[in-house]
Amino acid sequence: MTDTPVLIVGAGPVGLVLAKELSHHGIASTIVERNLDTTRWPKMDITNCRSMELLRRLGLDTGLRQVGVPPQHSFDVVFSTGLGGREISRWNLDSVDRMQARIRACNDGTQPSQAWQRCSQEIFEAWMKRLCEADPLIDVQSGARVESVAQDVDSVTATIADAGDGRGARTLTAQYLVGCDGATSAVRKALGIELDGGPVPRIARLVHFKSRDLAALHAHGQFWHIFFSNPSTLIAQDEVDTWTLQNYFPPDFDPSGIDPIELIHRGVGRKIEVDRVLVTSVWRGNILVARRYRDGRIFLAGDSAHQNIPTGGYGMNTGVGDAVDIGWKLAARLKGWGGEALLDAYETERRPVAQRNVKRSGEHAEVHTRWRSRIKPELLEAEGAAGDAHRAELSAQIRREDNENQDLGIEIGYRYNGSPVIMHEGGAEPVWSTRTYTPSTWPGARPPSVFLDDGSNLFDQLGTGFTLLELAGSQAGDADAIAAAALARGVPLKRVAIDSPRVRDLYERDLVLVRPDQHVAWRGNAAPGSPLAMIDQVRGALT
Repeated sequence: MTDTPVLIVGAGPVGLVLAKELSHHGIASTIVERNLDTTRWPKMDITNCRSMELLRRLGLDTGLRQVGVPPQHSFDVVFSTGLGGREISRWNLDSVDRMQARIRACNDGTQPSQAWQRCSQEIFEAWMKRLCEADPLIDVQSGARVESVAQDVDSVTATIADAGDGRGARTLTAQYLVGCDGATSAVRKALGIELDGGPVPRIARLVHFKSRDLAALHAHGQFWHIFFSNPSTLIAQDEVDTWTLQNYFPPDFDPSGIDPIELIHRGVGRKIEVDRVLVTSVWRGNILVARRYRDGRIFLAGDSAHQNIPTGGYGMNTGVGDAVDIGWKLAARLKGWGGEALLDAYETERRPVAQRNVKRSGEHAEVHTRWRSRIKPELLEAEGAAGDAHRAELSAQIRREDNENQDLGIEIGYRYNGSPVIMHEGGAEPVWSTRTYTPSTWPGARPPSVFLDDGSNLFDQLGTGFTLLELAGSQAGDADAIAAAALARGVPLKRVAIDSPRVRDLYERDLVLVRPDQHVAWRGNAAPGSPLAMIDQVRGALT
């Protein structure tokens, strides 16, 4: 008998989402977190479209929007010589309101079902922790650190001690353990799992501060990010009074001794009224992916498995995908209908996503390196034709490379090719690009989002378990055969009939089987030759 079905190490965003995913499927968990309080660091500041889709499954989307930045504010990214200087260029990125309107107006499957959301991690984490503490299926234990882990064929044992003085050592046993304990993961180190990759060639000094000096801060109008030429970046956290400045330095320079107020003024290019500095730190980004995501009954998720730099906003969002993927699979295994191959598929599915996202974050960073490298200081602020021409040249380059936070192929178009629990098919795979999402029910892909004739979104019709979509033209006997096979294996299955030729054309087949994480497990125009074999494969139990 174990103390808990799943032990989650780390109460950051990924660990908290994992606990809610398990609860969503009726599985209890225990979270062990070394810190008594949630983070004071801003860290991530965007929950992307795919994460919002996944969080909506858990009923968390509305609450996040209530604590996040209000929906009317744009996500505009400005390029500037400084708040006392000139705006060079701008990426015009939609507010939540504008994106939701575009999603509604463009009902052809090319759009996400949910708009993105701005929200600092310090707010996200505190909000999620409150929800987890109120959930009867989640036991949150703060102020405790994991000192060692061990496992056998039936369970995992973790030695837990007080995070302050190391006293009060005790053990917790679980059927499974997931390390969501960040970049310095004690769980990963205990397993001896190495990371591939390395640090980026620069040092950053972060200053998180309060200021209501909007006359100065909004010299270029309302914004989400401003990339300055000096180089530094200013981030608007809440559109009221909270801001983060990232100052960048060569890798061999130590900026820790510079006064933070001086850094703010130097970074933004003018003096502003600063109410108070909240936190400040020196950090160096890494681009890393763990070589393995699983060791027996122990798994890695989030920053313990992969580390991104901020460009693109892939860090926490990749981790949310990890949490949902391993969460529903552990729930299936614990409930008895999921096979062991389901757990093997976690690494097969999620590690390639992390590799692609980590690589892409580096490519986004190069965009900023390139435009700054082409600056001619003597012309940057110059009056007259030569200065105007130089700034126009920089602007044209910046606008040509306008891709960050708009890569729908990366965010919602990833496919679980090679997964052992997907019924793959022959033929040519649909085209894929970083920027554009191609609607498809290709097995392993996220299916297209579409609004139905009654105004509801198809994604909202999907069940907690598997969902069999019976599109216009499908035969009841074929769907009955698949449903009978699922019932025989104890697999939860919801049947949804959609009598719309438009949706049938978009979904490409008469029958589409969608997993709990909104990825296609199988599709066909008739039941497979052996419905039981198909169900056994997608539940990870094919022998």
